[in-house]
Amino acid sequence: VMSTALLRRFPTFDQILPVFAVIAFLAYGRSIYIFLFKLPAWLTFLTVGEILSVLAYGLVVNLLESLLILVCLLAICISLPVRWFRDVFVPRGTWLALASLLSILVYFRRYASLGPDYLSALPIWSLTTLGLAALAAFLGGRIRFLRAAASALADRMTIFLFLFIPASLISLAVVIVRNIF
Repeated sequence: VMSTALLRRFPTFDQILPVFAVIAFLAYGRSIYIFLFKLPAWLTFLTVGEILSVLAYGLVVNLLESLLILVCLLAICISLPVRWFRDVFVPRGTWLALASLLSILVYFRRYASLGPDYLSALPIWSLTTLGLAALAAFLGGRIRFLRAAASALADRMTIFLFLFIPASLISLAVVIVRNIF
């Protein structure tokens, strides 16, 4: 009885998948961009097998990272009232993921250019991100245009899972084989 009540607090798979697609698009997109940026230099001193191994490890990390972020969103979902988050999981989850992950990407970009001194800005940056992400999630579930935009974006991102998931599963097999043998 307790587990049934807990399961009813979760969104459906049809609601989870588009939000996962948004998360995965940002995570994989960042890694693919960095991989392609570094590829010309790697071609000078790494073999093709080593380069593909680097890609495989990156894809596995992206899969785990995306799943961890999704689990965090699901934890938020089951801890909040059903009407507030589960019933509008796609728009609120999408806006929360977008605001949070884009903020992290911007922070790391600024950190890369300004160096370790920028670490002092992390607490303020984190609190600001938390507030803006909560605001984006709140408005994203309330304003019809933002709900529609998030749902449309999330639905369109789902197509990328047909590339990311198989590539990640193949990469996971490669990583397991490389570490066992």
